[in-house]
Amino acid sequence: MDTRVLDQTYRRIVDERPNEFRVSTNAYRDAKVFIDEMHRIFYRTWIFVCHETEIPNPGDFKSVMIGLQPVIATRDQDGNLHVVPNACTHRGGTLVREVRGNARNLICPYHGWAFRPNGEIAAISDPSRYGPDFDPSSKRLKRLPHVESYAGLVFASFNENVEPLRQHLGGAIKHIDWWAKRTAGRNYQLAEPHRYIVDGNWKFQSENVYDGYHPGFVHKSALETMRKFAGSFQGRYYGAVRNQGYTRGYPQGHGTLEAGMPLESGDIDPVVRKDYMAELEALYGPEEATEVYSNRHILVFPNLTLLDFNLRVIQPISLDRTEVYSYPLLLDGAHDNLNANRLLDAQTRVGTAGILSADDIEVFAGNQNALKALGNEWFTLSRGLGLEEVKPDGERVGTYSDEAPQRAFWRKWVSLMSQEVLA
Repeated sequence: MDTRVLDQTYRRIVDERPNEFRVSTNAYRDAKVFIDEMHRIFYRTWIFVCHETEIPNPGDFKSVMIGLQPVIATRDQDGNLHVVPNACTHRGGTLVREVRGNARNLICPYHGWAFRPNGEIAAISDPSRYGPDFDPSSKRLKRLPHVESYAGLVFASFNENVEPLRQHLGGAIKHIDWWAKRTAGRNYQLAEPHRYIVDGNWKFQSENVYDGYHPGFVHKSALETMRKFAGSFQGRYYGAVRNQGYTRGYPQGHGTLEAGMPLESGDIDPVVRKDYMAELEALYGPEEATEVYSNRHILVFPNLTLLDFNLRVIQPISLDRTEVYSYPLLLDGAHDNLNANRLLDAQTRVGTAGILSADDIEVFAGNQNALKALGNEWFTLSRGLGLEEVKPDGERVGTYSDEAPQRAFWRKWVSLMSQEVLA
């Protein structure tokens, strides 16, 4: 897949100066921008498709989306991971309608063509009606050229020349490693996702993941409720492993928001919590265990979020409509008290009926509606600009409310959008 640098159209979307960082509102309201994002970002870089534990066995599959393209993540009979289009090569029928399942072959419900999990054609119905020169093997599903896994997170890319996954993850790797170590040697199990629609551009959700500036305003009513009904929150832990909060942005577009411990929405037995923390310290030592259990919201560019005890996928649908898949992260073999709390957290705090997420959803819809206002041409992301620590590898570190990770997102965005993919 070759690329060539375009004119400066997309470079003008982001206006970065020593004392100001601005993003044109056209990035959120222009239909052409949205379509170009699909081709230049979602079909060019690495995109999360599933967790390995969702398709652990030969024949397991999961149907997902990469950008606007439906695909199927599969595991073949040898245990290898593949991602293939969710479209039959005969007449374009949708092969898989289920979210997840297990099948030796993927069989099209339209005319019965069958494909192996690796995309090879297994059989075509009534082959006698095809001429002697017809080659069924040429009708295989075209596998995505790259599928790799890191810490159980499976990524895929349409781009034959995409950089290695570890290189793409870059500075986010150490944060993903700490996230993975929270299992205390077990495996994560993704519970059924809480799915909801946001009436706003997908980037509003991505940028908000590590926004430490908004909680005191957007979630003011939630914080007041917690104070007013403090007795109802007894036994829930909101303490801090460390008091200082940080934001981080990386050249690869990833970023973090870090402070305190992951929030809990249920009453965990103090003995159960103590035993779990003791497991972490025994495995990793006190200092590393502190990092493992410190709260960090991670955005893996462009649309994967790891936060508290949830994994979220931000799925673009259209310019002004986004679907979010929010998976509670359970621990395989852990005490039931821990896992019950994580399910409760999805209901009472980070779900649409909870005390936090509904606030964000309303703000995103309001943002999209406000884009109709004339004269609102720029968004400002200048908080902490010039005050952040810049490390030799390009990592930028700001305080809890700084917009360092948002600026990292947009620097990567403009880098990818300033090139055109050539067939």
